[in-house]
Amino acid sequence: MKKSLLALSLGLAAGLTGTSAFANTGNILFEGRITTSTCPIQIINPEDQQSGNHVNMGTVDASHFGAIGSELPGKGFILRINGTTCPIVKDDVAKVTFTGAPAGNFFAVKPGGASGVAIALKDITTNNLAPGAASADYPLIPGVINDMRFDALYRKTEATVTAGAASADIQFVVDIN
Repeated sequence: MKKSLLALSLGLAAGLTGTSAFANTGNILFEGRITTSTCPIQIINPEDQQSGNHVNMGTVDASHFGAIGSELPGKGFILRINGTTCPIVKDDVAKVTFTGAPAGNFFAVKPGGASGVAIALKDITTNNLAPGAASADYPLIPGVINDMRFDALYRKTEATVTAGAASADIQFVVDIN
């Protein structure tokens, strides 16, 4: 046992001395920013500019859905960052990640209500945002109100859509870089 440990330590020493011949120097630049607090994000209804954490999707008749994958209008909403009170600097961009109960690449509605339907979220590129996926970049401007527009739609996920409440709890995180 002592011999193998000695051989191992000699092998490590030889390996370390062998690599020192290839050493080189370089520089590393570390960049970052320290802030005093997080920026409050307002959820805004674009129709009446009211804020709150409730997006009213409205009422849709189950018979209006077409084939699986069809979408019916729901509601647009805005995530607002106040650039006059938040430490936004030139060239900052925000990405938003939504999380919640998944239904494939969409957000599941709460059990006990409607079935065969999910909520689809889309960013400014009109691309679908799967649960846990980051949105497109939203450029931010210091000193002004910055609105990030999203759309929520109902999406048919099964052959039959049944009537009932179609609500979902969806969380979000805004990353500013």
